[in-house]
Amino acid sequence: MANGVALSQNGKLLWSDEFSNGRLQRIELADAVTVAPFGTTVPYHFIGHAPDSMRVDSDGNVYVAVYQQGRVMVFNDNGIPIGQILLPGRETGHNLRSTSLAFVPGSNEVLIVTNDGPAGEGTTIFRAKGFAKGVTLYSHQ
Repeated sequence: MANGVALSQNGKLLWSDEFSNGRLQRIELADAVTVAPFGTTVPYHFIGHAPDSMRVDSDGNVYVAVYQQGRVMVFNDNGIPIGQILLPGRETGHNLRSTSLAFVPGSNEVLIVTNDGPAGEGTTIFRAKGFAKGVTLYSHQ
């Protein structure tokens, strides 16, 4: 069950994540409609709950919201984890439903949407700094 999808700024790298199987997929494109030879890989398998929506930044990093973990994982353009954004309250069971994120246009500011679910603190939008400016034109949920 594909959930997030994002395209790199240069249009040569397509990212997708599978909510049910917990996989991050990296697809190199030869052109707008053709996958490059040996262009598909699964560089990362998530442990625990599932990856949700994603976005890319201008350096080619991909940001993946991880549902029920209260965090966003950041991968370089090869799919190697390089960092994470941890949401406040996650250590006490709050803000775990991190489902979506977006960059403020023209900046490295990341907005992360979370819902507290049965923990009772409602829905919150958190702000954090990304590694580089976001690419909003090519990112989709």
